[in-house]
Amino acid sequence: MASTERRCHLGIFVSLVLLSVGLGIDVLIGTSLLDFLIVVTGLVVGWASFLYCLGRSPVWGE
Repeated sequence: MASTERRCHLGIFVSLVLLSVGLGIDVLIGTSLLDFLIVVTGLVVGWASFLYCLGRSPVWGE
């Protein structure tokens, strides 16, 4: 179970870092394709991590 929790936390952490970096680039430099792609990647990683964590949750009765 520790490995699953670690993957969940790592995925959520990576997502938050990507979103923060993308928004930081947007604020500092301005809107560009780079920050758009970073934010979209962060959202995709976040949703994938969320669904993975939800699917592996003990609430569902493994």
